[in-house]
Amino acid sequence: MIRCFHSPCLLFCFVLGVVCAAHGAEPVAPNIVAQGFDISVTQEGPLGDFGQIRVRFEVPDRIAELYVRERSYEVDLATTPDTSHFSLFGINTQVRQLTDVTLDFQDYINRKVEAEGAYTFILRVTDRKGRSVTENLTIRALRHPLAEEQSSFDAVQVGSFRFERIGSSLVSGAERFGISWRTIDVEDVLIELHAGDERSSSFIEIMPSEYDEVSTKIQLEQKTRGVETTGNLLLPTVDGKAAGSVFGIISRGEPYLLRVTGSETSLSPLGTSVILIGEYKH
Repeated sequence: MIRCFHSPCLLFCFVLGVVCAAHGAEPVAPNIVAQGFDISVTQEGPLGDFGQIRVRFEVPDRIAELYVRERSYEVDLATTPDTSHFSLFGINTQVRQLTDVTLDFQDYINRKVEAEGAYTFILRVTDRKGRSVTENLTIRALRHPLAEEQSSFDAVQVGSFRFERIGSSLVSGAERFGISWRTIDVEDVLIELHAGDERSSSFIEIMPSEYDEVSTKIQLEQKTRGVETTGNLLLPTVDGKAAGSVFGIISRGEPYLLRVTGSETSLSPLGTSVILIGEYKH
């Protein structure tokens, strides 16, 4: 005899089990959550002394990409091999495969935002199934009006510098300005100045005649803030050819004007020696 079990109770349990299993497998999309503030509202803070800006990325199916873009800066914190990016956001390593991570934008803002104004971060996180979510985070850096009024008309500080590099050694005397260089042409000993680390210098091309025009801090600000910068600068140094060169630097958020008054080159057992001497205004 063949028996068929069509008990209403058994049928109900079977259907319920299928429904529950389907709901249990329902994928959960990534989410971006601001911590302690509304991400749709512009966050304001003092230039160079911004407080914590923490954003949490919740990704149950694990992070495949975490993309951050601000002006020309962009990075995927899930795949980048360059560890210098991590400290800008308060993390120590790649975030790939994590199910959640919190980024703090405080260090990035205080290191890379050099002028007052509004700045927008584009944030996008993608999980291993290809699902993405995007948010915009906007901050506004402000300069305290009373502090600016008190200090902007003060006279600039004037000092002298002596930079020296022998072969492939570090540039001595340039720590304050955060610069280094490499030789790209042996005949003219043409050197390419560049930033010594990720927090350091952006270079500004300045006409030689403009150096003497700057005598107050507000004039220095006007020459160096909100103008086009470059990541490097070329100087020929053989036979004193660098003398008379003038350029601006924004180093760790501080503006400087430098005028080279002399350059020397020579050969040594360790390689080509290059010396730059001059004066600066700050």
